[in-house]
Amino acid sequence: LEVYQQALTSDPTYQQAISQRLSTKEGVPITLASLLPNINITGTPSLTRTNYSGAITGGISVVARNNTMKYYELALTATQTVFNYSQYMSLASSVSISKGADATLNSALQSLMTRVSSAYFAVLRDEDNLSYSEASKVAYAEQLSQVRQQFDVGLKTITDVYTAQASYDTATANVIAAETTLANDRENLRVITGKYYPHLSSLSESFPLIRPQPMNVDRWVDRAQMQNWAIRSAQYNLDSARQIVRQQFGGHLPTVTMQAQVDRIYTNNINGYFNIDQRNGPSIQKDKSVMLNINVPLFQGGGVVAQTNQAMYDYQTTQQQLELTVRNTLNTTRQSYLGVIAGISQITADKQAIKSSMSSLEGMEASYQVGTETLVDVLNQQQKVFQAQTQYATDRYN
Repeated sequence: LEVYQQALTSDPTYQQAISQRLSTKEGVPITLASLLPNINITGTPSLTRTNYSGAITGGISVVARNNTMKYYELALTATQTVFNYSQYMSLASSVSISKGADATLNSALQSLMTRVSSAYFAVLRDEDNLSYSEASKVAYAEQLSQVRQQFDVGLKTITDVYTAQASYDTATANVIAAETTLANDRENLRVITGKYYPHLSSLSESFPLIRPQPMNVDRWVDRAQMQNWAIRSAQYNLDSARQIVRQQFGGHLPTVTMQAQVDRIYTNNINGYFNIDQRNGPSIQKDKSVMLNINVPLFQGGGVVAQTNQAMYDYQTTQQQLELTVRNTLNTTRQSYLGVIAGISQITADKQAIKSSMSSLEGMEASYQVGTETLVDVLNQQQKVFQAQTQYATDRYN
C-alpha cells in the first residue's frame, strides 16, 4: 500500500492521464462559450490634418484654409446565439467526451493498481527464485565436493566429476541470471514510483486463497459489461460520435443570432470651417441598434453533405471499436475468473510437488550412497526440486 500511494503521485503514465482528463474537460466550457453572449468594445480614434491651397471651386466660401479634425468612434457590441443546431450538438459531443475522460482516468487508476501489484510481486518472486537458486547452488557444490573426494580415493570416475561440475556451473549461471532479473524488476518498480526499494514486505505463506464471489463466471461477465471503465469510455466516445453526425447535419439548418450595438461618435474641427454654414467645435453622435440575423444556407458546394457522410463513417468506426472493446473485456473477464480458480489449485499442487520432489531426492541420495542410483539421477532430481520451487513462486505471485 505504501508503494501504491507513492505511485499515485509519481507514476508518469497516471499523471499524464490526469492532465489529459483536465485538458479534455476544458472542451465543455470552450464549446459552451459559442452559445453564451459575446461582448466586444471597439475604439477607433483618428486625427486628420487638411491643408488647402489655390482656388477652391464648387460654391464653397472658405474662411480658413487649414483644418485639424479629431475623431473617435466607440462601439459596444453584444452578440447572442438564438438558434444554432450545430453548436448545440457540438456542446453535447463535448459533454460526452468529458464523461469519457472521467472513465478513461478511472481505467488508468485501475491499471496503476495492477501495474504496481505486478511490479511489486515480480520483485518478491525474483527474491524467492534467487534464494532457491542459491540453495540449489549450495547443494550442487556439496555434491561436487563429495564426488571429488570420492574420485581422489578411487570410488568415482572422472566422468562423475565432470557431471557434478556441469550441474554446479549451471546452478552458478542460474544465480547470476536470478540476480540480474531481480535488479531489473527493482528498476521496473522504480519507473512507476520514482523511488528505489531495496527491501519489500514479503507475502505470508498462509495468505488466504479466496475464490471469487459469486462463484459464477456469467455474473462476473455481466458485471464487467455494466461497470468496466474501458467499455464506459468507449460508450461515451460512441455517443460523442453520434452528436458529431448531428452537428455536421446542422450545416443544412438556418442559424439565428441577435446583435445589439451602441455607438458614440465624437467629431471636433479645431482650426476653422470651410463653408459659411459650417461651424467649428465638437459634436457627439450616439447610435443604438438591435438586429436579428437569420442565415439560411442554400448551397455550400456539397461540403455539408460530405462532412455529414464522413461523420457517419466515423460513427460506424466507433461502433466497431466499442464492440471490440466489449468482446475483449468479456473475454478477459472469463480468463481472469478461470485463471484465479485454476491458480488456487495450481498453488496447492505446487506445494505437494515440492514435498514429493524433495522426498524423492532424499530417497535417491540414500540409494546413491549404497550404489543403487547413479549420480545423474540424483542431479536430475535436484533440478526437479528447483523447478518445482520456482514454479510455486511463479504461481503464487501470479
